Amino acid sequence: MMNFDNLFRRFILTQSFVRGWGNPFYLQEIFTYRREKIAKQKGNQNYINDRFRSPLVNYLPHLVPSQVATAHFHLVLSLDHRFGIDSVPIEISYDGTGDHGFSRRRLLTAVPLINQYPIGSIILGNPYYGLRKPSDLLHWCQKMKLTSAILHGFSLGGHMASLAFTK
Repeated sequence: MMNFDNLFRRFILTQSFVRGWGNPFYLQEIFTYRREKIAKQKGNQNYINDRFRSPLVNYLPHLVPSQVATAHFHLVLSLDHRFGIDSVPIEISYDGTGDHGFSRRRLLTAVPLINQYPIGSIILGNPYYGLRKPSDLLHWCQKMKLTSAILHGFSLGGHMASLAFTK
């Protein structure tokens, strides 16, 4: 880390950090607590990525795998919207067949709604799908004594079953 400090000092003209950036362990510890970027602005839209804890965890925590416990969503609003001050209609969009992320619903629904009408969007990820799909779902079934699992579903459920089976 000292070599990096010496190199960095050659490119700056101020006297900040003249004795280095401190203990490398402390820097690594600080990086573990940094937050990911949750908001992005593009054109007339303000995109906010966030998550919340599924209410089912409060009632049946032993039935909810850790990957499913956290629900992810994108909030799309106009750039000039003021939280807590402006009132705006909102649509809530759920995953469709083959929709693993948020981009399709953002592009086809949320952006046209915010551009043509003052309607915001919450794009929600379904449980057991996309970011919330446990990689070890069948192992979890075995652990819970739910053996001889049959993967089945209609429409979106069938697609999800085929994805789980092929993974």
